[in-house]
Amino acid sequence: MNRLFGKAKPKAPPPSLTDCIGTVDAMKLGVKEMKKAYKQVKIDQIEDLQDQLEDMMEDANEIQEALSRSYGTPELDEDDLEAELDALGDELLADEDSSYLDEAASAPAIPEGVPTDTKNKDGVLVDEFGLPQIPAS
Repeated sequence: MNRLFGKAKPKAPPPSLTDCIGTVDAMKLGVKEMKKAYKQVKIDQIEDLQDQLEDMMEDANEIQEALSRSYGTPELDEDDLEAELDALGDELLADEDSSYLDEAASAPAIPEGVPTDTKNKDGVLVDEFGLPQIPAS
């Protein structure tokens, strides 16, 4: 039994144990900070705010109901409105007057290629819009 006592250095704890100790310390600090923060929170104030918001929403709904009342306008039946809309659609389909398309059909063709420089009657170079070109310097 050859044991040495007193002069041998103790070994450092394994890294996993060091990490565990650090985690526990962080958790303790977190709990301490949360307790401090919760002391500032007043549940009664939160409930009062919620009640006030609920009352305001009820007031807003009452205002909307008051504004949405109809005065002297007849009640409209949605089925009648739908039937009328369908009839209008049928009229549009039955209309064979396509004269509004004539203008689109007679539109000039799309220009192709690059516009060329042309000269006006005075011999001045003009662009594709007929405006005089500024000479490049």
